[in-house]
Amino acid sequence: GMEKAVERLSGLQKFPDNIRNICVLAHVDHGKTTLSDGLIAHNGFISQKLAGKLRFMDFLDDEQRRGITMKSAAISLLYTPKCAVGGDEAQPEPLLINLIDSPGHVDFCSEVSTAARLSDGGLVVVDVVEGICVQTHAVLRQAWEERLQVCLVFNKLDRLIVEMGYTPTEAYERMRNLLNEINGVMSAFVSEKFISQADTLLATSAEGGALDHDERDDGLPTDDIDKGDDEGDDDIESDVVTDAEHSVDVFSVERGNVAFACAADGWAFRTDAFAQMYASKLGCSCTVLRRGLWGDWFYSPKTRKIVGRKAAGGKLKPLFVQCVLDPIWKLYKVAEAERHGYPPEGGKDLAAMAASLKVDVAEKDLRSADRKTALEAVMKAWLPLSPAILEMVAHRLPSPTGSSKRRVHRLMPAPTLKQTLAADDAAALAASRKAVSRCDASEGSVTTAFISKMLAVPASAVHGKSTGGAAQSAAGGASVFLGFGRVYSGALREGDVVYVINGAYDPSEPDDGSCEEIVVEELYLMMGQGMFRVKEVPAGNILAVGGLDRHVLKSATLSSSKMCAPFGNMMFQVAPIVKVAVEPESVADMPALVEGLRLLNRSDAFVEVGLMETGEHVIAAAGEVHLERCIADLRERFAKIDLKVSPPLVSFREGVSTTGSATATTSNGTLTIKATAAPLPSFFPRVIEDSADSLKQILLSARQKAGDAADTLVPEIMGKLNKAREAVAIDGDGSEDVIEKTLSSAWSLGPKHVGPNMMSVGKMLDGERGPVIAPLGNPSVGEHLKLPVKTCENKAEKQNGIIDFSDANVVKTIEGNALTGFQMACERGPLCEEPLFGVTVQLEVYSKVDAEAGGDGEVGEAQYGPFSGQVASAAREAIRKAVLKAGPRLVEAMYLSVISTTSEALGGTYSVLGRRRAKVISESIREGTGVFIIHSYLPVAESFGFADELRQCSSGASNAQLMLSHWEHLDIDPFFKPKTEEEREEFGEDGYVGPNMARQLVDATRRRKGLKVEETIVKDATKQRTLSRKA
Repeated sequence: GMEKAVERLSGLQKFPDNIRNICVLAHVDHGKTTLSDGLIAHNGFISQKLAGKLRFMDFLDDEQRRGITMKSAAISLLYTPKCAVGGDEAQPEPLLINLIDSPGHVDFCSEVSTAARLSDGGLVVVDVVEGICVQTHAVLRQAWEERLQVCLVFNKLDRLIVEMGYTPTEAYERMRNLLNEINGVMSAFVSEKFISQADTLLATSAEGGALDHDERDDGLPTDDIDKGDDEGDDDIESDVVTDAEHSVDVFSVERGNVAFACAADGWAFRTDAFAQMYASKLGCSCTVLRRGLWGDWFYSPKTRKIVGRKAAGGKLKPLFVQCVLDPIWKLYKVAEAERHGYPPEGGKDLAAMAASLKVDVAEKDLRSADRKTALEAVMKAWLPLSPAILEMVAHRLPSPTGSSKRRVHRLMPAPTLKQTLAADDAAALAASRKAVSRCDASEGSVTTAFISKMLAVPASAVHGKSTGGAAQSAAGGASVFLGFGRVYSGALREGDVVYVINGAYDPSEPDDGSCEEIVVEELYLMMGQGMFRVKEVPAGNILAVGGLDRHVLKSATLSSSKMCAPFGNMMFQVAPIVKVAVEPESVADMPALVEGLRLLNRSDAFVEVGLMETGEHVIAAAGEVHLERCIADLRERFAKIDLKVSPPLVSFREGVSTTGSATATTSNGTLTIKATAAPLPSFFPRVIEDSADSLKQILLSARQKAGDAADTLVPEIMGKLNKAREAVAIDGDGSEDVIEKTLSSAWSLGPKHVGPNMMSVGKMLDGERGPVIAPLGNPSVGEHLKLPVKTCENKAEKQNGIIDFSDANVVKTIEGNALTGFQMACERGPLCEEPLFGVTVQLEVYSKVDAEAGGDGEVGEAQYGPFSGQVASAAREAIRKAVLKAGPRLVEAMYLSVISTTSEALGGTYSVLGRRRAKVISESIREGTGVFIIHSYLPVAESFGFADELRQCSSGASNAQLMLSHWEHLDIDPFFKPKTEEEREEFGEDGYVGPNMARQLVDATRRRKGLKVEETIVKDATKQRTLSRKA
């Protein structure tokens, strides 16, 4: 049977208009998996009769099933839409729906990114009782970043009835508020990103994509499936095009992209299902009723018309409550009554109600002793889950052809070109991009595919393997690595020669090693737990590619042409900051560990594996849960050995609190560098970190190419900076021009040229206190960011110094190496060799004046190595000393922790937060429930074991979600010594009465890195007289 299904599938793949690639996104425990399972049960590859008995996901025999540890990455469903009502047209064509599952825990956001990248649309699932949670926010953001079109599913409606005991009207109010809240979140993204939106708009209007909106602005769903001629009348984009006045909400019930469901009980509906049921009863047209079934519309029985709030006069229930919720509530209440054995209100029992709803339910289900089963049977028959959801997917989510135009900017950002391209190469580059934007599967077009992650699949699940590479590498039932991805244009066929292009590839330098040629060995379709071999996969489809394990590390672009821009990197919501060192229990297992780490690194898009200078192997993960999973994977799947795992290593940064300067001289004594370090305005480093990718494009690519990218990216960065400044601008007047002031003299950012520290243009002085001769460096960052830059005029004519500052080569040496020194100093600060954060540095250089040292320069070279290196190390030394003078502070990563807890457990929760130096930001109670939500910032260093301790202290009532928020200065001076009389009185002679937190963290980090730590060492243990002598 499976072979037939696979054939049928590959037949369907050739029509991209009939494909929907969707992912299911939600907060943890909001019902994603239940929903996905419900959709799979309906799958068109299994006859409806067997659907209950034949579990599609378990078609492998038992022992194989036990070997499977991973959820399938993608499942293909076949959906045949219902005939249009009243139309006598031919049967509509079946759709191929690829469902990509994604986990809901914050730590696994990388999996969510993978799923979002490969989809064109998404279903966001929200639990009606819990509402918007941390991860809901995060996945909405993700979908928006990847330019997905989304539908909303309100899940767990039964909780409102059974647990919360809401009346239908209260339930409607709750859902209406929630919908507004979610639309609020979405519109916040739109307004924040308005600038980068502009370019997507230009693209759609240029290609004639934007339709005349006036004709179609009734906002009603079209009954046909969007034909892919960009009829997206509810793209977020095109909403922006139409006037700002009718900025339409992203999710609206009447436009049909919101569904209501209870996945566990197997039912779901959109309002149009009810519109069809009631239209004839109420004597009005389906379309009118469809608009009336949400919002403040009431049915007035006197006039038999649908009226607004004024005419209703407050006595009637809204239509949605009356027509939709009341019947559902009645069914649940009847079942409840029957379970307890008292007569239901209104005297009807379930069977009678089922009959009046005209649904046929098997007799034995209705008679079932468990009334819950009977209720489920009725609900499933009346409002079945998967047709409702799949119909929404078919009508409301775009096909690959419909969506690629609007996603191409996100998928293939303009590459940074170091050289100028020849005309025909430039044309080829544009053509490959155009093919992606059209999802062009025609014969002659360029083939491009993106591999978003490497999947480790048990060899037993791969069917029809060639007796070639993969089979041998999978000897002994091990895992085979397949690249999981999607074809974006052309078609991939077995035996094709393609280029594997990694993210750093620059089409103007095709031979720099980031592009290699391979032959496509094996292509697979994913069906449930199995992979089935196919010959070719056309554009718009999801696939798995075998034989890439030697070529692709985590993600890569495949293309038939070298002139193809690499796809944009994946957007991750968090950065891996929790690290542990691992080593094998027995030294003999070292090679196995190294191999295991290699496989782990490949299988998880997000984990980072590295080797410290100390020779330790380090794994970096997103958070505790993620780390646990990585280590378990390593132990059980990849290395299969016993491991020793170190306590977590936490990354810090180092910052400064005031201004300080220090000098350093080159070893040959000719050049002295004075560095001044000061803190950047607080909002700066954060924005710079956020926009690192855009800054790379602006600052690090060739001038002529940067022009185009810069035009859109610069306003975006400046906009972000201004927004951030407004958010913190308490000190009214001085803060207006701070951004321009700071950036217009910026010479370089660091570390890695795009980091959160800044070096401003320095000065070359004539002698120590002498006048300025020339500026040191040029305000290149300022220029790139299109700011008016200030340069100082050359002041002094005559020079007394040994070094000739008017010689261009000398100046170039000094400038280049001062920059190198700055980058080096930023990589490792003086406190504990961690990167600097939010420091701005200015250098002044001058040379000695005394003549007798004149010959020293020549001697110096031989003795101390080349002069250039001396300048670099002197600059680094000066900056490090200056940082120590400028009130150094430790900067630590903070999690935003969102805790939900009950009133009884509040005390315990707060005590845990207090012990872990958390700062509580807000506490609120979720309306209608007894649940308290506490938002706080928790230092990452204190977060280990936080979730467990929280559960213990609140006896299981509290649970926390942590996500990385920002870096924050720890406001304690690590070198605090009391100086004034008052301080001495308060803190005693030796500093803090308690331990100095910052100092402890610095020392712990230094100890871990093997740097020296000042400690008093007990010389003679016997001489300690700590106990008072008893007389």
